[in-house]
Amino acid sequence: MEIRQLITFKRVAELKSYTRAAESLALTQPSVSHQLKLLQEEMGQKLFELNGRRVSLTLAGETFLPFVDRVLSTVDDSRRALENIQSGERGSLTVAAIGSSTVYVLPELLFKFQATYPNIKVHLRTAGGDEIRELVNNNQVDLGIVGSHVPTSEFSILPLFRDKIGPFVHAGHPLAHRKRVTFAELAKEPLIQLGTWRSWQNYVLSIFRQVGATPQIRLQLDSIDGVKRMVERGLGFTIIPHTAAREEMAEGKLIALSPIDIPPLIRQVLMIRRKQKIFSKAQQKFIDFLQSEVPKLKL
Repeated sequence: MEIRQLITFKRVAELKSYTRAAESLALTQPSVSHQLKLLQEEMGQKLFELNGRRVSLTLAGETFLPFVDRVLSTVDDSRRALENIQSGERGSLTVAAIGSSTVYVLPELLFKFQATYPNIKVHLRTAGGDEIRELVNNNQVDLGIVGSHVPTSEFSILPLFRDKIGPFVHAGHPLAHRKRVTFAELAKEPLIQLGTWRSWQNYVLSIFRQVGATPQIRLQLDSIDGVKRMVERGLGFTIIPHTAAREEMAEGKLIALSPIDIPPLIRQVLMIRRKQKIFSKAQQKFIDFLQSEVPKLKL
């Protein structure tokens, strides 16, 4: 059994296609097929089956996959341990972050980090909180940035900053002149929901449950900018982090309301990582950088 065979096995399992796996690994399809043929012969089990053009795991393949993940994760950690011998001025890391942090907080930080460490490449992607947990847990990204409404007990956690959450309406909305409202009142208004992510949906619903109400969701958009534009046009109100609405608040396009029937909504934005994960010096530099620079931001 060879490491390259395990890498090929995992990629085919992820992409459900020999052709796409070959392209992503810069291999030929016959090479992929040959590697998997040798692996299946050694394991004495058929690991994949074809359903038309789609490749799926057999029961044996599904049983085998978690062990492959562990082996590849260990290999990855061993490489990072060896990288620690080097200076740490060169390397890469992958980060998955929730949208509000990615769009409104990280750009300034990443610009400064890349200027300081030009040979350390940061690969960034956005996702919902539950997906980020899976990505970090499966070692598909090095770090995750999530809100404290997401369960994180299985990870090592570093608090980054506190973010106020609240309802927003457009400047011409009747509630904008009062500012002080109840969620019982807001439950009668159309809600422009941010995202289809389960963790955020549950969080928003939990707010209304505190007053025994259910929101009237009119629209759901994964784009936070799209949500704000809809609210500005008077199509409803939304509940989003204040960090994501600083510009619109300053320009008077969105008005932050102050609910009086529940305690203030404050969440922590957290960096999560796998426990016992070994980081290269380059990756540790990024973690140290966040710890140092985030408190300096005017949030």
